[in-house]
Amino acid sequence: MRSKVSLFFLALSTAWAAGDDPAHFFESRIRPLFASNCYACHTATKLGGLRVDSREGLLKGGNSGPAIVPGDPEKSLLVQALRHSHEKLRMPPPGKLKDEEIDAVAAWVKAGAVWPETAKAAAPAAKSGAYEITPEQRAYWAFQPVRKPEPPEVKLKSWPKSSIDHFILAAQEARGLQPVKPATRRALLRRAYFDLIGLPPTIEEMDAFLQDKSPDAFAKVVDRLLASPHYGERWGRFWLDVARYSDDKLNSTGDEPRPNAFRYRDWVIRAFNEDMPYDMFVKAQIAGDLLPSSDPLKYRPGLGFYALSPEFQDDRVDATTRGFLALTVACAQCHDHKYDPIPTKDYYALLGVFTSTQGEEFPLAPDDEVKAWNAHKKKIDDTEAAIAEFTKTQSTQLGDMLAAKTARYLMATRDAVTGPKHDPRILAEVEKLDFGTLDRWLEYVRRPKHGHPFLKPWTELMAKGGGTPEEARTIAEEFERAVVAVSAEKKSVDDQNYIRLGGSTNRRDLSGANLVSLNRDKYVFWRDIFSPKGRANQFATDGGVLYYGDGPIDRFLSGEWRDHLETLRAELAKLKETLPPQFPFLHSIKDAAKPADQKIHIRGNRENLGDVAPRAFLHILCDGEPARFTQGSGRLELAEAIAGKSNPVTARVMANRIWQHHFGNGIVRTPSNFGQLGERPTHPELLDYLAARFMEHNWSIKAMHREIMLSATYALSASAADKNLAEDAENRLLWRANRKRLDVESMRDALLAVSGLLDTAVGGPAEKLTDDNRRRTVYGFVSRRRLDPLLLLFDFPNPNNTSERRIPTDVPLQKLFFMNSGLMSRAAEAFSDRLTAETTDDAARIALAYRMLYGRAPSVTETQLGLEYLKEGGDAWKTYAQVLLSSNEFGFVN
Repeated sequence: MRSKVSLFFLALSTAWAAGDDPAHFFESRIRPLFASNCYACHTATKLGGLRVDSREGLLKGGNSGPAIVPGDPEKSLLVQALRHSHEKLRMPPPGKLKDEEIDAVAAWVKAGAVWPETAKAAAPAAKSGAYEITPEQRAYWAFQPVRKPEPPEVKLKSWPKSSIDHFILAAQEARGLQPVKPATRRALLRRAYFDLIGLPPTIEEMDAFLQDKSPDAFAKVVDRLLASPHYGERWGRFWLDVARYSDDKLNSTGDEPRPNAFRYRDWVIRAFNEDMPYDMFVKAQIAGDLLPSSDPLKYRPGLGFYALSPEFQDDRVDATTRGFLALTVACAQCHDHKYDPIPTKDYYALLGVFTSTQGEEFPLAPDDEVKAWNAHKKKIDDTEAAIAEFTKTQSTQLGDMLAAKTARYLMATRDAVTGPKHDPRILAEVEKLDFGTLDRWLEYVRRPKHGHPFLKPWTELMAKGGGTPEEARTIAEEFERAVVAVSAEKKSVDDQNYIRLGGSTNRRDLSGANLVSLNRDKYVFWRDIFSPKGRANQFATDGGVLYYGDGPIDRFLSGEWRDHLETLRAELAKLKETLPPQFPFLHSIKDAAKPADQKIHIRGNRENLGDVAPRAFLHILCDGEPARFTQGSGRLELAEAIAGKSNPVTARVMANRIWQHHFGNGIVRTPSNFGQLGERPTHPELLDYLAARFMEHNWSIKAMHREIMLSATYALSASAADKNLAEDAENRLLWRANRKRLDVESMRDALLAVSGLLDTAVGGPAEKLTDDNRRRTVYGFVSRRRLDPLLLLFDFPNPNNTSERRIPTDVPLQKLFFMNSGLMSRAAEAFSDRLTAETTDDAARIALAYRMLYGRAPSVTETQLGLEYLKEGGDAWKTYAQVLLSSNEFGFVN
């Protein structure tokens, strides 16, 4: 059983690393799981006295006692039953849930078993059975049309620089507050640099700004930073969090990189640098293949938003609606949304769009090059398939022959274990058995437990000393008959399923077929003896006792059989050697040949289908009944609906995201959830004003930056004010700037920049973030399977989920990184060398270091402390540089 600590961190890292709040986690992960697996028996019917459709029901429990102990999954009967660790309770009856589902339930219990019931529920179905949205629900703030309110009047008329400031100051004055003093020019410049390009200003850039006394000095800085190619690297990364971007596939068994994934990442960076209108940015990621353009690289790469997803259609609904609309539509997968006016029908209407879409690799090379490479690759695939088929056939035949000797092998294992301790090699030679197979049988029978009952009589006999030879032989022969029988039955099952599938072996066809199978005990028995996979880490081949795959089977082959296999292998090696690098391509999507609507899955169960949900947009965002999507999959129509100016949420959502990354929090502090369970806007009129301005300026993100950054609000210092703190400790009214810690990208990039190591080249394939990697962190390899340790340590989001914000942590391991990591050591050494190359005077070096790192001169005390430490000589300069690089002043922005 997993320890409490490992369970907690595993489940929460996969569930909440992307910024999910507990309520959303429950609605998206826990309630659907209960609905699909538990409600049939544990709602009104109360089997075992238990109801699981409310927190109270779980706390009350059933005949065995309370089902959950909030905060302690190990003591919760529900978790024990799902893990099958309880001596009596094992749920659900059809079979154990997936490990990740059980982990999610355990994490939910660990976090307090949050079951939100406080918000106003959505309207129930009307008597006609159709879902009806009430006027009260339509009156909710997020669903109201965007309007452009007039900036309010304020008392402190000398303070505002822009309309934004009027909204901010009016809210403060209503509470008797006033903004603090402006930030220093040094602090303001450093803030702007990290906000827009994620890098610190150089000494020369700082000096130039301080010397520029013109009224538009800061505006010129903002314009210059927005024109920098590094702007797109910074702001593109923010969007990649929302897009759950990664450089590999979600594969639990091994690494499976996508060598062309970087083309989507580079397109996002380029789109921000070119200030692509946000409405087109949205459309490109939903339907870039359907937008008019003669340049295949203008919009089509945006389809990586879906093509690089974890490859679950329900994930695409969730990422689309949370990312673009800030609505948790995925919560309506099993039931009408409990709090927001989103019926289950709307979820499946959108799901139909994505099930009518399929992945493709869109080539970026001439047709003849593509055809030549594909033909060569097909020869490799065909040869590999021929080798696999040949070895499978030979292994099957060999397994049948060895199965017929099972009793002899078992008797040999008895002789090796009981009585005289015979050497297995000698036994194999005397009994004319294969030693390798005997060794496998020895390992197998020595196991304390097996997942089937067929070996139990033999195990019990061996536990008693082995019995008489006659007793042992009788049981061994009975076991041999079971081995031969299960092999024959498995072949029969495979033949029947082949016929039922119409001669197809395509696994994707299995969902709609009425297939047959071995019962559970027989399947485990067959797997242990004959399967290519066998039990995990069972033998060197990772296969069953009698399975010999490609390589291990060689010693059983001779003559024409061995010659044939060696010829195939030689041909394969030559083909692989002559295969040129694959042509470049885009990970893309396209409409399926036959788009189709989805039927509602009642309670999320795909085997229990309800009415058809025609592909269409969300009811709450339409006037009246949504128009059906009729153009192919409907992606283009969906894109137009999301990016249309009449949609009340899209402009608000992006304006809020831009505000969030400048101030640390959005005007709505749940930027991917504008629904009932999300937070309400602190300044609703300002949010509408920004959304209206956003659309007025042709959805220009750079124009939004300018408007925000040239306000007096943005230029405030991080100073405290006692009266303001007492009234608004969280600074929701923005009476001061929020002090922000550098995220992992800016931290690493700044370390490399000040030490002179940073490679500023833009774009290109992803590279592992080794200590020798000098590229910006946005170009580091992001894995769905195994996130880079540096990224994981410093709060990088889980790329398997769309992420609305980073959740900062402060743990001892982060401090140890600054003390002991190879990256810090290398940066400190390079920074020290850079200072040494500038001057030989220690005091001058200290002054230079402070200006490079903090944008200011050191105090007299700081200089004296530095000089005192440097008297030690040796590598004192390197360790002193490492201390400066590890300081909070370098790692935070005021």
